[in-house]
Amino acid sequence: MLKLKSSSPGTTTLQHLASQQAVIDGLKIEEQVTRAQELWKTKSSVKGGKPAFDEVKQALIDLCVSTELCNYCEHNEATDIEHVYPKSFFPERTFQWPNYLLACKTCNTHYKLDKFAVFAPAKSATAVILQRKKLPPSTDAAFIDPRVDDPLYYLLLDITGKTFHLVPHPTLTNPREIAKAQHTLNVLEIGERPALVKARTDAFNFYQGQLEQYKNVMNAATLTDLEDLAQDPHLVDKNNTFAAEQQVMLNGLKQSILSYLHPTVWREMQRQHQSLNKTKRLFAAVPAALTWV
Repeated sequence: MLKLKSSSPGTTTLQHLASQQAVIDGLKIEEQVTRAQELWKTKSSVKGGKPAFDEVKQALIDLCVSTELCNYCEHNEATDIEHVYPKSFFPERTFQWPNYLLACKTCNTHYKLDKFAVFAPAKSATAVILQRKKLPPSTDAAFIDPRVDDPLYYLLLDITGKTFHLVPHPTLTNPREIAKAQHTLNVLEIGERPALVKARTDAFNFYQGQLEQYKNVMNAATLTDLEDLAQDPHLVDKNNTFAAEQQVMLNGLKQSILSYLHPTVWREMQRQHQSLNKTKRLFAAVPAALTWV
C-alpha cells in the first residue's frame, strides 16, 4: 500500500460531481444516505454522467502506483471506484473527487464495504468503529487514506523476518498513529491474507531476480554476452551497437520492476536493504536502483 500520485479530472467533470453532491446536501440528514445510494447507482445514466465518470475512472487510473492495480492489496485489477469515507456514513462525500480511489472487487465488496473507524472525539487517540444507522461521531478518520497519507509511514512489510506480513510500523509511538495503522489493517485485512503473503514472497523473488539480471547486463562486455543473458537471444539485434542493445535490455529490466505487482515489496526492499544480505549486495552493485519509483 503506497501513497498515490496526483491527478484530477477536468473542470466540467468536477462541476458535474458538484451538482450531484448538491442534490444530496440539500436534503435533511436522515434522507441523505438513501439519496446518495440512489444517485450513485444511476451515476452514469443521468445527463453528463457517463462522460464524467469515464473521465473520473481515467484520472483514478492515472493515480495508481502501478498499472491499474488495486490501491489497497496491490494484487488484483482495480475495477471499482472506492469511497475512502463510505457513502453510507458520509453521504456528503459521495460525489467528492478527493474521496475516490480504485480498488479491486475483493477489497471493495468483501473486505472494506462500509467498515470504517474515526477518532472520537476528533483529535483524540480513541478510535471508534462506525455502526450502521448511527451518525459518525466525527470525521477524523482512523484509517490510512493513500490519497493523503503515506502508508509506509504507518505500515511496514516484514521482509527481514520473512513473514511478508504488513504490520504497524514498529517505530510508531503516537497512540493515534498506532490506532490508525491497526484499524486500517483490521478493516482491509491486507496484513496476513494468505494469497497476498504468497504473492509478496513471489514478488520479492522476482524483484531480486530482475535486479541481479540488471547487474549482469551492466557487467556484460559483448553482444554475445547479452545473447547469453537474454531470455530470447533472437531479441538481441546484432546489427545494432553493443552499447545500444545493452541500454535496451537495461531499460526493459527497469521497466519490468516498476510495472510489476506488489510495488510495496520493491519499496520495502529499498527501505530495508541494509538488513537483507543478498538485496544489500545487489543494490550496492546497482545503486541507482535505490531511487527507482
